[in-house]
Amino acid sequence: MNAMKQLLLAGLFIGSLSASAQNVIWSHAIGNWRNGPTVYITPLIETSEAFTTAQLIAQYKAEYPELKNVTDLDVLRFGTKEEGEESRRSLNAKYGIRKLPVVMLEHPKEQPVTPSPAQP
Repeated sequence: MNAMKQLLLAGLFIGSLSASAQNVIWSHAIGNWRNGPTVYITPLIETSEAFTTAQLIAQYKAEYPELKNVTDLDVLRFGTKEEGEESRRSLNAKYGIRKLPVVMLEHPKEQPVTPSPAQP
């Protein structure tokens, strides 16, 4: 019985540690950032510290078709939305100086759901 109590307490302790590491953060991705030919910068998304880089890359590639074949994709994380927006602006300017075309991607448009006509 004592061992069960210790396991339960250890589980609660570990669970509380992992729960505290899931703060809200902001992220964006940048594709073809080394040498182009076209640099892609995604909009900011709200995420948490629990998401790994691989998970975020998979999410960005799923949401933005332009990134599907990009091999040089990096994810940046920020504590505030303002820091993330400033990063997007400065990256756009930086690649403009290098004369690389930059595409500032937008959030995908929601497809309106239209009801199908009623069947007689």
